[in-house]
Amino acid sequence: MKLRATSLLGPVAGVVLAAVMVMGGVFVTAERYYLNQLAEEAGASIELQRENLAGWLGRFRALPSVYSRHPALLAALDAPDDGALRDRLNILLESWTYSTGAEESYLLGIDGRVLASSSGDTRAGRNMGHRPHHFEAMQGRLGRWFEVDARTRLRGYHFSFPVWRGSEVAGVVVVTANVGDMEDELRLSPDEVFVTDARGLVVLSGHPDLRLTQIGSSRDGLVVPVAGLTTDLSEGEFELVRGRADRSDRKEQEFVHLVRPVATEGWMLHLLAASAQAHTKAYVVVALSGLIATVIALAGLLVGARGRLLHDRLLAGEREGRLLERKVAMRTADLSAANQSLAREVRDRSAAEAELRQTQNDLVQAGKLAVLGQMSTALSHEFNQPLTAIRSYAENATAFVEQGREDRARENLERIMRLTARMAQLSRRLSNFARKPAEGMQDVALTDVFDEALGLMAARLTRAGVKPRITGLRNGLTVRAGAIRLQHVLMNLIGNALDATEDTLNPAIDIDIREDENGVNITVSDNGPGVPEELRESIFDPFFTTKEVGRGVGLGLSISYNIIRDFGGRIRVGVSDQGGARFCIRLASTDEQVAVE
Repeated sequence: MKLRATSLLGPVAGVVLAAVMVMGGVFVTAERYYLNQLAEEAGASIELQRENLAGWLGRFRALPSVYSRHPALLAALDAPDDGALRDRLNILLESWTYSTGAEESYLLGIDGRVLASSSGDTRAGRNMGHRPHHFEAMQGRLGRWFEVDARTRLRGYHFSFPVWRGSEVAGVVVVTANVGDMEDELRLSPDEVFVTDARGLVVLSGHPDLRLTQIGSSRDGLVVPVAGLTTDLSEGEFELVRGRADRSDRKEQEFVHLVRPVATEGWMLHLLAASAQAHTKAYVVVALSGLIATVIALAGLLVGARGRLLHDRLLAGEREGRLLERKVAMRTADLSAANQSLAREVRDRSAAEAELRQTQNDLVQAGKLAVLGQMSTALSHEFNQPLTAIRSYAENATAFVEQGREDRARENLERIMRLTARMAQLSRRLSNFARKPAEGMQDVALTDVFDEALGLMAARLTRAGVKPRITGLRNGLTVRAGAIRLQHVLMNLIGNALDATEDTLNPAIDIDIREDENGVNITVSDNGPGVPEELRESIFDPFFTTKEVGRGVGLGLSISYNIIRDFGGRIRVGVSDQGGARFCIRLASTDEQVAVE
């Protein structure tokens, strides 16, 4: 027995050495896989945070332009020394600030002096003419200024917009965003999320210790390891950094670091996700693999030992005669074949089950990430414009009521009712993309669709100095579609045309409607730079855009493409007669089913 045990030491040592090498390779592979998986999950989380940040910025960015249209502001600018008028405007600004969740709203004269404020007389007389947001608004455009008080270290993000008197700038209205609300949102994230400006200064963070720190420097007791972080990572890349998780934990941890640009403001959004869970999963995989390998090795040794025992018995049986030897040999051969078949079946089944479990896990994870991305993007994309329009109509209605113009106020309220009905339909938008093509479609009058779309875009068209030329549109012309979604497609195409002709000397947008026996063609053309031929095949892909960074995320044309396809139609891109872009929509006509007035 001692000799047999010694003879097994060599094979066992070889098996152990091979197992250690295999386990090392398994660990490296598993660790790389789970780190990539963690980075994908963190990427979905940081995209959601970027959408929340963009929505927060967009809400406050739109307020000054809405406030600037109120007649009380121009009246205060015309009579800056009227104390009673200033008191009434202070109360109005305070009401606006409270209802919108802003931190402060105030009115500046052309010299930069504060004439009225939502905080009463605390800012009265203060001169802000040297501030960048006053200078930008006086040039007739939206102004921005992120302020850090040198004494109190308090922060405020100011958005400004000119108050027009005819074609001249009479003053500036300013809305200060509530930074604390956004930082409360960042604090709810399970990962560490913070925002830096172009200098690497942390301007927004859920943790007070990070605010106004520099990511290129180190400081004892920081909440997260910000020292040494890079900002030049692309959206598909991540880096591993080490640092302390919080003040109480003196041990360093490893984190996955991702960066996304907030292009409109020139900021960078950072996310740090602890990588300990990925390493733990890799160790579990190694442990399970080692256990399975050990079981297989023991099974092999057991089969080998059993074979040798049978062989010994066969040698002993030879002494009893040839007949008994042949019977034992036949039974041994049958048993060996059965054992080998069983071992192969066990290995094949184990491999198949492992591959099936891995495939199922990958599919479930991919499905979760896809649904999360689609929901967050669709909701943010669809609700932003109606909310902005409702706020504008509500402010205008209030102004008209104060002026006694009840007919105009009633018109604005009716528009608000239509927009709220539209938002109720927009909440079912995500399910519409997944339904059967013919579901929810009806006979839609093109005149109504164009009236709504151009009405919502009237302010933007006026600012751009563009009046679309529409030809071929007549009463009674209908198509088979969904009214709200078709309106969305037309607004997206007109908005893209406005963006494309922004730098054109004489911008022009042409809309042509032509009908034939097979359907209706709707063509939207502009005289902008157009779409290069090599990009036309990719123009409808999700997240593909030819705009500058911060001007779009590349989802508008992709969503429009899916809407038109859902209607049973098609949309194509080409070159207009002026050399710009031309988008042609083909839809089925229902003219013969509708009575023409």
